[in-house]
Amino acid sequence: MSEQNRIGSRQKAFCASCKGERNCEIKGHHRVTGSEGNYDWWKDWYLLVCCGCDHVFAQSEFTDSESHYPVGYDSAGNVEYEHDILVKSWPAKFKRDRPAWLDRLNSYIEHDKSADLEACLFQIYEALDHDLNIFAAIGIRSAFDVASEVLGVDPEQAFEAKIKTMEDSGLITPLQRDDFEVLINAGNASAHRGWSPSFKDLDPLIGSLEHFITDKFVTPQLRKKSADGVAEVRSKVPQRLKKKKDAALSAPGGGQK
Repeated sequence: MSEQNRIGSRQKAFCASCKGERNCEIKGHHRVTGSEGNYDWWKDWYLLVCCGCDHVFAQSEFTDSESHYPVGYDSAGNVEYEHDILVKSWPAKFKRDRPAWLDRLNSYIEHDKSADLEACLFQIYEALDHDLNIFAAIGIRSAFDVASEVLGVDPEQAFEAKIKTMEDSGLITPLQRDDFEVLINAGNASAHRGWSPSFKDLDPLIGSLEHFITDKFVTPQLRKKSADGVAEVRSKVPQRLKKKKDAALSAPGGGQK
C-alpha cells in the first residue's frame, strides 16, 4: 500500500490510554528505506489516533530482509515467511502500570518534599518505559531517600544508617529492611559501577517501593478520610425513638410490681 492511501485507513496498535490493542486511524505515514549489498531495511512512521478514546500517538515499525520466520507453505509448496517487526511508540507503552494514587500523592502528604517524591516517582516510570534502566535504578533509590526524609529521618545520614533508624523506630519491618538494602545497593551499583539492570530486575524493587509508599502515606489518609465520612454520617442518622414500654422501664421503679 502506498504512502498516500494509508492515510485515513485503520490498523491495529497498542493504545497506552486504553491499555490494549485498538483500531487506530492513520493520520500520517512516512517510510524510510535503505540497503547495503543484499541487505535491505525499511522503517514506517505513523501518526495514529485511537478510535476508542481519541488518544494521539506516534509509532514506528522497523524490519529488514534478514528478520523473518516461516509461517507455512504456499500452493506451490514454497515456504512462506513473515517479518519480525520492532514496534516503538511515543508516548511509550507502559512497562508497569502506575499506581492509582500516583498523580494525587502530593495531596496525601503534608511536607515540603512531597512534590519532590511525586516527581521522582513519575520519572522512574518514564525511565522504565523507555528502557533507561540505569536511571530507573538510581531513581528508585532516590525515591526511597526522599520518602525517608518525609517520615522524619535525618537526610544527612548514610543509607545504611537511615534503614537502621527506620527499623529501630518501627517504620519498617526486618523483612522490609532486607528488601530496601537490595533496593539501595542496586541504585548504588548503577550510579557508581555502571550496572545496567533488566526490567525483570527492577520490577520487584519498584513493587516494594510502591507498597511502602502506599502503607506509609496513602492508606493512613484514606483511613482518615473514611473515618471523617463515617463521623459526618453518624451525625445525620436519626436516633431510635424510645417506645412507651421502654420509657416506663427506664423510669424510677419501672417494671416493679
